[in-house]
Amino acid sequence: MKQILHFFFLLALIAPLAPLAPLPAQSQNEVSQSVALQTVAPRAVLAYYGEIGCAHCDLFMEKVLPAAEKAAGVRADASLFDILSADGFKRCEEELALRGHSFTVFPVLIIGNNVYQGNAAIDENLLPELSFFAKGGTYRDMQKPAGIPHTPFSLAFFPVLLAGLVDGINPCAFATMLFFMSWIALRGGGRRRMLASGIAFIAGVFFAYLGIGFGLFSIFRTASGLEWVRIGVRYLFASLSLLFALLSLWDAVAIRRGRAADMMLQLPSGLKLLVHRAIRSTASTDRPFSLTISLSFFVTGSVVAFLELACTGQIYFPAIAYMLQSGGAKSQVLWLFLYNTAFIVPLGCVLALCLAGVEQTNIREWFSRNLFISKLLIALFFMLLAILVWGGK
Repeated sequence: MKQILHFFFLLALIAPLAPLAPLPAQSQNEVSQSVALQTVAPRAVLAYYGEIGCAHCDLFMEKVLPAAEKAAGVRADASLFDILSADGFKRCEEELALRGHSFTVFPVLIIGNNVYQGNAAIDENLLPELSFFAKGGTYRDMQKPAGIPHTPFSLAFFPVLLAGLVDGINPCAFATMLFFMSWIALRGGGRRRMLASGIAFIAGVFFAYLGIGFGLFSIFRTASGLEWVRIGVRYLFASLSLLFALLSLWDAVAIRRGRAADMMLQLPSGLKLLVHRAIRSTASTDRPFSLTISLSFFVTGSVVAFLELACTGQIYFPAIAYMLQSGGAKSQVLWLFLYNTAFIVPLGCVLALCLAGVEQTNIREWFSRNLFISKLLIALFFMLLAILVWGGK
């Protein structure tokens, strides 16, 4: 019994001294690593001037920067500024001037002694900058600008160009232009009248469609401050593009089986009647062609563009979603003009063929023979657009 009491007495004396005993070598290393992880290491400080709400800006903060931090083994304190705001742009210009640079294109990354403008330059130099900082806690010396900065005319504009062309050969737009030209031809007046009225009509379509595009840009950009709205728009239009691809394939099968009237993606009968009525009401005049008549054809083209939006918007809306997430404001404006220019190219070709003396019935028959191919191309394009919009890049 006394031996047991002596044992517990010795244990009570030794227990308080246990924390002071040296730890095994492995435990000491683990403690050192834990302390090192908890130590606040110097962080690279950088400023990113981009378009808040644009996919490139989100991609940089959510994926590009974290991946570069992990690869370099260093953390960064990143400040994000909206370059489209007056204060953001002024601050950017001041920071650039301090380093002997002038603004050329955004987004702009400022880190240490260097300025990188454009996505290509940022992607190329972010990791080298962070890796250099990780080695010695200092920044690289000022780098000479290399290559041509990123411009709005990047490879990303090809889907926009293709979208405009595909929208232009959309049966809705194509058939309406043929109806318009045949009605003008029946009213007489010669090629000069046909040329003037055709140009005025196409110009009305162009500017109305362009105005719709700017309106959608404004709406989407206003709502882009909410992350859930941006994500919702991206996935909504990606899903719609996929749906329209399937419906276009359905239409292609219906055409192959000789049931073109059963197509799903076409202008509703009621809107077709409104389009034809608008054209007849303008083109029915027998008065000599004048500026007033030209303006009336311009207005008719604008009205028709709005009415046909129920059909042509199937491509236009997802294409605008792609433009919004694939470039800055400068790129978006240029791409919107490019889209609408491509959209009226097929209409201009119809006008040129009519002026060359080709019968509208021949053009219509040619289009009917190739309607199946047209639907397949539209289906393939919708699939491509769904992938591009879904990717959000």
